[in-house]
Amino acid sequence: MPKAEVRNTDRADRILDAAAELMLRLGYRKVTIEDVARQAGIGKGTVYLHWRSKETLFRALLHRASIALTEQILERLETSPEEIRPHRFLRTAFVITMRDPILHAMLLRDTEVLGDLRDSLTGSLESVVNERYFALMAERGFLLDMPHLSYAVSASMLGHYLIDRFDPSVPSDLELRGEIVAHTVRASFEPAEGPDRATVVSTATEISTMLRDLLAHYRERIYSHDPTREHG
Repeated sequence: MPKAEVRNTDRADRILDAAAELMLRLGYRKVTIEDVARQAGIGKGTVYLHWRSKETLFRALLHRASIALTEQILERLETSPEEIRPHRFLRTAFVITMRDPILHAMLLRDTEVLGDLRDSLTGSLESVVNERYFALMAERGFLLDMPHLSYAVSASMLGHYLIDRFDPSVPSDLELRGEIVAHTVRASFEPAEGPDRATVVSTATEISTMLRDLLAHYRERIYSHDPTREHG
């Protein structure tokens, strides 16, 4: 990557860091481009060199949070195809999401944090990939053949994400809670004997390809207004 492009990418990330801090503190509705520029220590015009509006800036911020989640899941899959199994896959996603307040707000569609950005999450490419993952899990025997499977799994997982809002006795150790998620999914939704090794490997490869495509999509959306790309 040329040095100029590296500098612009680094500056874009600095702007996104500032936007993230402000959104979590004030909420999307109250943050202005002027606030972001001040927080990042740059001029307002510099922000507009990268993103043409407040909405495109903060959409890029959500994409960057999704990159962090996707990269970590992909890294685990590349280390072990067994990580594709739902109880392991969902455990990993749970722990990563709970550690990142922006990902957590996205998952819960938190209006206080996200404001109108909440609506942009519906029908996103990430949702399509998520649906494809669960379809493959059901088709290839990773999950039980049961009515309304997607709803059942989603309802169970949402409980794990929300429980600490209602029960102060929930363990603070996220790794422990992740293991509880894994046990719940395995005991409730997976067959006693899952797919063979060949199916595990081929499915992990297919999902990994989808995740890499998703990463490319996110990166393009984040840096699509990079000055280097627009003028070079």
